[in-house]
Amino acid sequence: MKEIEVQIEDIREANLGDIPESCTGCLYWEFPQEFEKVKAEKAEAQKKSELEQKKREWFVQTLKEFGTCGKIVYYNGKPVAYAQFAPSERLPNISDYESKPVGKLGEGVVFISCLYVADKTLRGKGIGEALLKSIIEDLKRRGFKAVETFARRGNSENPSGPLEFYIKNGFIIKDKTNPEFPLLQLYL
Repeated sequence: MKEIEVQIEDIREANLGDIPESCTGCLYWEFPQEFEKVKAEKAEAQKKSELEQKKREWFVQTLKEFGTCGKIVYYNGKPVAYAQFAPSERLPNISDYESKPVGKLGEGVVFISCLYVADKTLRGKGIGEALLKSIIEDLKRRGFKAVETFARRGNSENPSGPLEFYIKNGFIIKDKTNPEFPLLQLYL
């Protein structure tokens, strides 16, 4: 398929509002207890606003402590995709996955918690690969040694994307204790 031209920007406080709507209040990685509670309650508007504020606070704090921790992809001026990455220590839900060990910041390892093309009509057109390449270039420039993620085997409907996508882009399976969500790694 033909790739399309996009613009990729680092997430900053000024563009946090451009994160795709389906991701603005998702606290799956950052605050797993909140995520499960909201999922059970089918969040009403006020709770959604609280979640979005909590996600915003997480980003602001992570930007201060770590620097760039996400990217937004724009197509024709509209945000269509998003990625989030950070030290594993900032993403407590990692501990719920069977495949281990996840690398730590002190080892030079960063974790991709989300790589999501929100506009389904634009999937398969190179946006995910461009976004991943941008993350890899950023992390290399900053001196990191590796990047890791959990990816779902045979299904693209998960926050970080399908296993096949990462394998195609040079990742290896680091641990497959959980065969549906193996831990993947790419040395930088």
